[in-house]
Formats: sequence, structure tokens, C-alpha cells
Amino acid sequence: MKHSPKEALKTIGLLFLGFVVTFALFRFIIYLSESLEMMWIYYVGTSVYAVAVIVLFCAFYVLNGFTLSRPEYTREDLPDKWSEEKKTEFLEKLPQNREKAKSLLFILMPLVVTLLVSYIGLTLFQQ
Repeated sequence: MKHSPKEALKTIGLLFLGFVVTFALFRFIIYLSESLEMMWIYYVGTSVYAVAVIVLFCAFYVLNGFTLSRPEYTREDLPDKWSEEKKTEFLEKLPQNREKAKSLLFILMPLVVTLLVSYIGLTLFQQ
């Protein structure tokens, strides 16, 4: 599946914009907790980010067909106990669900990178 350079730049731009927004919000949470001298704001903020990552990852996993890879399912791959109607419904909804899962990555990845950069900075550059 080939993508044009324009589409790739758009994707990179959206991911970068998402990172800038989530990182700025995260830094605001840190600034707020330090300026008000209330560390619980930092703990709640990081917990919200972490829970958001977990929830979005679970949603991505479910929408992507309960897999992290992209296999193409056939009727034979689906459980035998499913009815033919359920198998047909699953196979018809799978491309739409995968598009939804792909769009979730534009939220999930900036959150993950924000937490990663924050914790690396916290670990390596402590004052």
C-alpha cells in the first residue's frame, strides 16, 4: 500500500501537532502543580494521561480485530460457534473498524510519546 509524499507529510504533521498539544498540556499541568505547590495536581494529571493511553490502546486493539497486526480474516479464521450472520457482520464491519482504529492512533501516539519524553526527562535530567 503506497502513500504519496503529500499524505505522509500530512500524517507526520498531524502526529507532530498532536504531540505539541499534548506535551504543552502536560507541561502546563507540571507548571500548575509546581506554582501552586500541590503535587497532587501532577499525580492526577499523569494518571489521567496513563489511563487515557490504556483505554485508547484497548479501543485500538478491539477495533483492529483483536490483533496488533493486519491479517486479512476469512470465514474459516472465525470461531466455529459463530453463526453465518455474525461472521458476515464481522467481516463487513472490519474495514470500517480498522479505519477507526487508525484514527485512534493520532490521539494515542502523541500521548505515548509525551509520557515517554516526560519520564525520560524526569529520569535523566533531574535537578
